[in-house]
Amino acid sequence: MIDEIRVCSIAGNKHRALCRSLVYVIVFLAALATIGITNVQAASGTAVYGFNEGSGNTTVDASGNGDMGTLAGPSWTTAGRYGNALFFNGTDAYVEAPNSSSLNPGTAATFSAWVNVLGTNTNTSSVINKWSQTADDEYLFGLDPSNRLTFAWQTTGGNLWGQPSYNIVSGNAQVPLGTWTYITVVRTGPAISFYINGNLDATFSAAADANPFQNGINTLRIGGQNRGGMTRVLNGTIDDVRMYNQALTLTKIQSDMNLPTGALSIPPSITTQPANLTVTAGQTAMFTVVAAGVAPLGYQWRKNGVNIAGATAASYATPATTTSDNGATFRVVVSNPAGTVTSSAATLTVNSAPAPAIQVSPTSINFGNAVVGTNLSQILIIKNTGTATLTISQVTATGSGFSISGFSLPLNVSAGQQTTITVAFLPTVVGSTSGNISIVSNAPTSLSSVSLSGTGIAATFILSISPTSLSFGDVTTGISSTSQSVVITNTANSNVAILQINLSGAGYTMTGGSAPVTLTPLQNLTLSVQFSPTVAGAVNGHLSIVSNATGSPATVPLTGTGAAPVQHSVALTWNASTSTVAGYNVYRSTVSGGSYAKINSSLVAALNYTDSTVQSGTTSYYVTTAVDSSGNESVFSNQVPATIP
Repeated sequence: MIDEIRVCSIAGNKHRALCRSLVYVIVFLAALATIGITNVQAASGTAVYGFNEGSGNTTVDASGNGDMGTLAGPSWTTAGRYGNALFFNGTDAYVEAPNSSSLNPGTAATFSAWVNVLGTNTNTSSVINKWSQTADDEYLFGLDPSNRLTFAWQTTGGNLWGQPSYNIVSGNAQVPLGTWTYITVVRTGPAISFYINGNLDATFSAAADANPFQNGINTLRIGGQNRGGMTRVLNGTIDDVRMYNQALTLTKIQSDMNLPTGALSIPPSITTQPANLTVTAGQTAMFTVVAAGVAPLGYQWRKNGVNIAGATAASYATPATTTSDNGATFRVVVSNPAGTVTSSAATLTVNSAPAPAIQVSPTSINFGNAVVGTNLSQILIIKNTGTATLTISQVTATGSGFSISGFSLPLNVSAGQQTTITVAFLPTVVGSTSGNISIVSNAPTSLSSVSLSGTGIAATFILSISPTSLSFGDVTTGISSTSQSVVITNTANSNVAILQINLSGAGYTMTGGSAPVTLTPLQNLTLSVQFSPTVAGAVNGHLSIVSNATGSPATVPLTGTGAAPVQHSVALTWNASTSTVAGYNVYRSTVSGGSYAKINSSLVAALNYTDSTVQSGTTSYYVTTAVDSSGNESVFSNQVPATIP
């Protein structure tokens, strides 16, 4: 039985003479599993007979060339390789199609068919031929008496029935009986190759000449020759006969083997549509479609309606994306020999990649005036305002006297965080100068800069003293005056070192200051001076302040006069108690209503008392109490004040 015959060739020219009856064939031995093939362009069959009708005396050429076949003897059967097929009785059966240019291949061709052979013939069993035992013979493909593939041909080479214009070759393996076998012969110029079930059986690299097949007048017959005195009818069933005007590849042969001609009319369908994708800029996006249908399935991806070169697989990976790809739509057109189907659109969303951003504060630093040799510093804040870690790889400072410190590289700053570096200015000469801090990082705007400026000025050393002199006036001998202050202030731009503070003059004392001591600019030192004369008379003195300031030593004159003490007393009188008393006590306080101290050593029997212990310039407050013979003391009397001039 024969099920599927295929014939292929590349265009060629025609008239040639007779050929013989032996056939050179290539056979497929192994039964192949179904093979899914994508992105293979469907070969254009010049004649395709699927024998799908199941009844009647004609069979359609599915290639579209209109080479209708007419049945002469074979019978319909439902036991084909793919449903209906034709059974040939081995003696007088064939299918005939009229001669046409589509059935006259050139120098490249492919013939194939499914066959189920029931028995061998003593002569060749023809599967497909344009052979009549005349000078118009073109080609015959079938099985030799040993059931090997065989192929005979005649070209336009002019050597009638002589090699290589005429030749016949046979394959190696026998086609098994009673089972479906896919047989193929391929001509590629002078080379003839046989395939059995999609596997190479034999190749003859220089069996033919370079001329096209003879372009004769014979009709195409399938299943039997039945002319020129030769029957050569296959004993078995044939299904899916195909003929091509090109040399098919092994992949295409295997595809045809697993693709019934009836399936060629079924276009593909999409079972899983491409899905929307979201990626981060810099990443690739992989779109995938799942399609069903008869192989070979072809794919063509489109971006925004435009075909993408090379995107011809079931999946498509974009190049590294950018934000400009955001919103792009992707579709895929899936095709097979029966038609095409376009997928729904898949939208690509591209989010911006996390990135650091650098912000410096302040953007410029002015140190103002700085004493030559004195170091001033300020803090520079570096903030990461981005969404990824900021890595600072380089920080440099330019400009005389400027320097940076307080960090180590690489310096990493997390998103939303900040760090600081110390910027210093140490002028070495008088005059203004400028510089710059450059920061290199992984931020998109990598180079950040901060301008620097400052002025070096000469050092000054000045002490300001206030007041410039102290006068204590008259102070009673034996009494200490009220303290007076001397404030020493550094009003220069540099540190001033006070080396000594010397005090002279009898009765003068000083507290609050010791030397050596250093005053920074605007820092002050307060000295407290008292005058405590021991003798009457004027006493002069001075404070001497020795330092590195201009005009050192500074002198503060001191003046005061010791005055002899004046005797003062307070005479007190009071009314007698209405009770019987033994005497009276007298009390004094320096604070009104305050804590009173008894000043009499024994009870005062009289109604008066003189206090001779008061001091000039003071105020005293007095009360009295009455004491009876039992020692009981009354409450305080009313209070009276006494002010001593």
